[in-house]
Amino acid sequence: MPHYKNFRAVVYCTAQSMVRISPEGLQRQIDFFQKYVGVDKVYLEPYRDDCLIPREQLHMCKELFRKNGIEVAGGITTTISGQGEADAGRQRLFNTYCFCNERMRNHLKETVEYIASEFDEFIIDDFFFTNCTCDDCRRAKGDRSWEAFRLDLMKEVSENLVIGPARAINPEIRITVKFPNWMESYQEAGYNPGAQKDLFDKIYTGTETRHQRHTDQHLPRYESYSIMRYMENLAPGRNGGGWFDPYQCYPMDCYLEQAYLTVLSRPREVMMFCWGSLYNNKLATPMGLQLARLDKLLSKVGACAGLPCYLPLNAQGEDHVEDYLGMAGIPFEGVPEFLKDAPAVFLTVQALRDEQIVDKLEQYVAAGGKAIVTSGFVKEALGKGLDRMTSIRYRDRTFDATEYMSEPVFGFGNDLSRGGAPVRFPVLEHRNNTTWALAKAFGGDESYGILLRDTYGRGQLLTLAVPDAISDIRKLPQTVLTRIRAELCCGPVYLDAPAQISLFPYDNDTFCIYPYACDGCAAQRIRVRVRGVAEALCPLEAPGREVKPLYVAPNNETVFELMTEPGEFAFYAIRWAENRKGDALQADWGSAPHEFAEA
Repeated sequence: MPHYKNFRAVVYCTAQSMVRISPEGLQRQIDFFQKYVGVDKVYLEPYRDDCLIPREQLHMCKELFRKNGIEVAGGITTTISGQGEADAGRQRLFNTYCFCNERMRNHLKETVEYIASEFDEFIIDDFFFTNCTCDDCRRAKGDRSWEAFRLDLMKEVSENLVIGPARAINPEIRITVKFPNWMESYQEAGYNPGAQKDLFDKIYTGTETRHQRHTDQHLPRYESYSIMRYMENLAPGRNGGGWFDPYQCYPMDCYLEQAYLTVLSRPREVMMFCWGSLYNNKLATPMGLQLARLDKLLSKVGACAGLPCYLPLNAQGEDHVEDYLGMAGIPFEGVPEFLKDAPAVFLTVQALRDEQIVDKLEQYVAAGGKAIVTSGFVKEALGKGLDRMTSIRYRDRTFDATEYMSEPVFGFGNDLSRGGAPVRFPVLEHRNNTTWALAKAFGGDESYGILLRDTYGRGQLLTLAVPDAISDIRKLPQTVLTRIRAELCCGPVYLDAPAQISLFPYDNDTFCIYPYACDGCAAQRIRVRVRGVAEALCPLEAPGREVKPLYVAPNNETVFELMTEPGEFAFYAIRWAENRKGDALQADWGSAPHEFAEA
């Protein structure tokens, strides 16, 4: 009997944690996990970094797990340590294989065959990459780039050293490749999701974000959600789950947030790495309680929704700008293709990996679409056709700002606000009354647009100036963030709140609000703006405690006030007034004279 209705809770067991364990010791550990987590399945790894579990020991572990009602699949970590002469002249990060060395290639093939003889399913941990630049690799690379060489190499390794040998032993075997959390770097290390998603039976997704500052990846916490959504859109129905770990997770909310955001993405499995690190660990003890809460709530919400963010395969640049915006309350849905039929799209510099993107963008906006692009995209796309759509020009200048001005979503005048620490922006020169600034930042005696709008054909193009340090988005004052949210949040709900809080909308008029537990955080009142006339927000965990509106704005937006606490998720459903869903008036470029008040 599964512990949860909407997902399975699974734990990864490394070879080192199982190779010497006794039946009595394993049973004690199983009892701990069943008490505090509720485990439905384990991935039992026979091999990692020169440690191979003998068959007799492997059988004992498999049988004991199954006796306790736990499904068992296999796993492998493709690392190997000292190889004597085979390692001469090789510098391998994390002991990853040199896939140009025959001895190491044969070792991987034999290990895969052993696993295939013991399991009908196994997953490959996320060391399935290469950074080797030895003499053999450089000869094999030839005149290709490292990116092109490694993408081809790992495709060949997938086919000839993993899938082929495994299926020769067990024709029914199902193999999953796990992609790590460092998505912007895949191609440099040989991860090839464009090809591997079709070679393997399933994919899996790394959602470990840990402590943002103290890890090499520097991943915004929102990525625990966004990477899951991207991978689901990359391989619909075949993204097996999200995988996170307890390392560098301090305070402990950092660990639990990985679980929350993974679950909010609607995964099939929630995988905790790893058995040996989580046994008797205080991080694991609240997990069952929180997963049970989230499981009940997922039964009440619909499909994930958000602004489509086009991230072509093998692209990089402005890394994680969408995730930092996600931590400021703007929900995204990462997609690997340009969605020409979407009502709105978001493009970062990564979209320029698509050589036709400027032409696609022009056709989309001219036909009535709303596109939001970053300053990085504009900088690279000027001279490639974007000049036809905007008067913005980039001349390599920046400025620092602490004071801001933004137009209200509806009404006249301007809102002045002040941020805390200075934020450095690119100067986006533009021609007044051709391109219009919806939000500005002051630099000295001048003001510069940080959210600008152009009309083109029947649509509009908005440009968002991204700070030099992208994470400085959190330093923007609430009024500016709310003005940006009003343009980028494409559903019925957006936040009027400071940064460091995320909004997770679903397509059945439900949503989740999550304030991050971070330095200096505190309980606070925020406002939620609903486009249309709503009678109440109904808390999904406390249906009788409805939140009534503060007021209905002149544009028919309904404003609510909520109390939030760091590290506490809250789900709500919108109860609409009769026939008043989504009837908020949207200020139109041609009929909003306040937008031209400075002309």
